[in-house]
Amino acid sequence: MNEPIYVAFSTQKGGAGKTTLTVLAASYLHYVKGYNVAVVDCDFPQYSIKDMRERDLASVTNDDHYKMMAYEQFTRLQKKAYIVVESRPEDAADTAIRLINSGQPLDFIFFDLPGTINNASVVNTIATMDYIFCPIIADRVVI
Repeated sequence: MNEPIYVAFSTQKGGAGKTTLTVLAASYLHYVKGYNVAVVDCDFPQYSIKDMRERDLASVTNDDHYKMMAYEQFTRLQKKAYIVVESRPEDAADTAIRLINSGQPLDFIFFDLPGTINNASVVNTIATMDYIFCPIIADRVVI
């Protein structure tokens, strides 16, 4: 079995869309292209992706309309929702290894990183990535 590809959207600029791009890329590859995907949410303390997944799960659990929509989607795709796990930035690489060792086949693991590299743990996590995309806003102040 091939090792999954580690991908992160990383920049020190807050509000640049790192979390949004992570969810869009993971969702596209998982639901549209059929790849097996996991997301390690290590954007401490927000954990936006994990919180969003928990809200979605609560909606599906508590609302029959959303429950039916989810059932129809997962039946049509013959695929469950992709894995989302929470991790501290310093533990992200170990969290990914645990996912790989769990036996779940994974093609991509996305990492939602905090908007800072002011600590060694974030730098160490970034160093494990196969691909790093750096979203920027093209304005005179940023560039």
